[in-house]
Amino acid sequence: MRPIWLPSVLSMDGPWEKTLEKLYAIFTNDFINGEPKFGLIPVWWDNRKPDGKYDEGFWHIITKTDYTIMDRVPDYERAKRLPWCAPTIINYREPTIKCWDFLEASRRIRTYIWLEDWEYVVILEKRQLDNEEIAILITAFVVYGSSTRKNLLAKYEKRINSD
Repeated sequence: MRPIWLPSVLSMDGPWEKTLEKLYAIFTNDFINGEPKFGLIPVWWDNRKPDGKYDEGFWHIITKTDYTIMDRVPDYERAKRLPWCAPTIINYREPTIKCWDFLEASRRIRTYIWLEDWEYVVILEKRQLDNEEIAILITAFVVYGSSTRKNLLAKYEKRINSD
């Protein structure tokens, strides 16, 4: 049963440009105006607008990299779940969520917030900014296939701590 705090997925019907506007309205409501927090830590994102219109952080939670063209392309399953991103961060202590820190090969510590039964993951990276700790929204995605699931479980097993 879906948690009460988890919104429905979006319909992706209609032209991509209209859908993109609808998605950005949700991002604006949930992140720009909503100012979500990971516990007491404010959540930030890459707000550069390489296309002049949409934040880079927004692109990373609705698109994926297509390595054949080396560019990001729409990921409809990921985009449908955009309404889940902020609530998953806010509700990270819920029993339906696995949340842990993992030391990446890059030596950066990233926080994984995995809504495991619904195959959705949000990744944050905590940073110090002056005297304040912030959490940068790195990405969010749908867990496709057993290899991604195994990879997440392996990271969970090697976690450096969990909330």
